Amino acid sequence: MKRATTVERRRNLQVVYDFLKRANARTSPIPSLEEVNYRMREGFQQFAVELVEEQNPEKSFLEVTQEPPESADFFTGSMQRTQLVGHIELEGHELPLHYVIVSSIILHRKDRVFHAWKSAVKHEYILAPLKFLPEAEKLKEEFSGDLPVTLHDTGGEELNYTQLRIAAVNCTRDLKWETRHALLAMWREEEGVDANMLNIIDDSLLHTDNAELRENMVGFLRMVYVPFQNRDQLSNHLMLDEFQRGQLFKIIDPEKPENIKYSWFLRMRQVAKAEPEYGLVRLEILAQNDEEARRRADDFSCLMVRERFPVTFPAPQWDKLIFPHKLCAQYLSSLVPSSETIQSYFMSE
Repeated sequence: MKRATTVERRRNLQVVYDFLKRANARTSPIPSLEEVNYRMREGFQQFAVELVEEQNPEKSFLEVTQEPPESADFFTGSMQRTQLVGHIELEGHELPLHYVIVSSIILHRKDRVFHAWKSAVKHEYILAPLKFLPEAEKLKEEFSGDLPVTLHDTGGEELNYTQLRIAAVNCTRDLKWETRHALLAMWREEEGVDANMLNIIDDSLLHTDNAELRENMVGFLRMVYVPFQNRDQLSNHLMLDEFQRGQLFKIIDPEKPENIKYSWFLRMRQVAKAEPEYGLVRLEILAQNDEEARRRADDFSCLMVRERFPVTFPAPQWDKLIFPHKLCAQYLSSLVPSSETIQSYFMSE
């Protein structure tokens, strides 16, 4: 299996190299991922906040008097990797070219044992700004179809090297969402019919239409920055104590007001001398009304507090990372070459 995976990686990287050669590009691989170089927050500013609760409940969810009817049985993780591998000189400008991998997996926990639900979904692309790329149509025709890596448009509108690199990260994020949506659509039809079996998704639900979701899908976000409109209405969630949740609020897209999501903050763990965002996560759900959303916020907070064990230390953001999502990340990482391997390949060619 390991040998087969290695052969596949070499073959896929060879397709990318063939494209660079065919496009008269120069190889210029870097070891870092663009997701690290450009931490993107675009795409959330259009959302607005509407309060359901005026203040934080100030209640610990470490223990409850009544067990929640739901249980956390499925966990979804996704990955995106955007790596600069080459560039083209065009009329005094540089066009960046990227190698992209997106993937998604759903793990099923049964009797305290994890299994992959179906197979992980993985797609690989060459990202290029087709609007500015010489012979774009010919290249698109050559690098499409059954190839393991296909050409995809970066989508950048400005002939600027840095802005095109940022556009590549945004494009990869969209491709990741498409991959995740396709896998979740299968899960929704086959497993999602049981409303009490939750799927905890390691990402936001805001860019997914409610029609593509179910109420047993829960968005779990480790990034607690809220760039929403009128975010000043929210209480200071950084002041939450351990095992407490913040006030419940709606997140509304003015362009699609029917796609309302409910959200709240939760402090998973706390230690002395930690920075204010330590152990703080944000959850997103669907609900029929405010009363139902309030009940689900309480119950789901209890369920997520229980997920703080086993501890994932020393993984990055271990204070916010639950063990099932760590397993998702490890599984997906095992399917792809490291950024250093990719750099070495194109440096040697």
